[in-house]
Amino acid sequence: MDKKYIKPYKTDYTIYTISNCKYCNLLCNDIKSKKYIINCDKYLLSLRERDNFYKYIHKYTIKPYIYFPMVFKEGVFIGGYKEYLDSKSHIKSLK
Repeated sequence: MDKKYIKPYKTDYTIYTISNCKYCNLLCNDIKSKKYIINCDKYLLSLRERDNFYKYIHKYTIKPYIYFPMVFKEGVFIGGYKEYLDSKSHIKSLK
């Protein structure tokens, strides 16, 4: 099961996306630094494939998360678009 899925990279951002997703596109356009974009359409073709993908990604998200985009920074799960914006504003407030 694990061989066909790509795990989050330990460097930079890893973004799991699907086609025609408004928030996936907004996120990918907002992150100007280096990023790895993984399109998950092929993982969601059937219910079995989808469930297998969610089981796999759960190892990295720690909590069940079934929404797109899925954002990781340096291998650590951030969340989706909203959580990314929250973390971005938190970092700006620290500066």
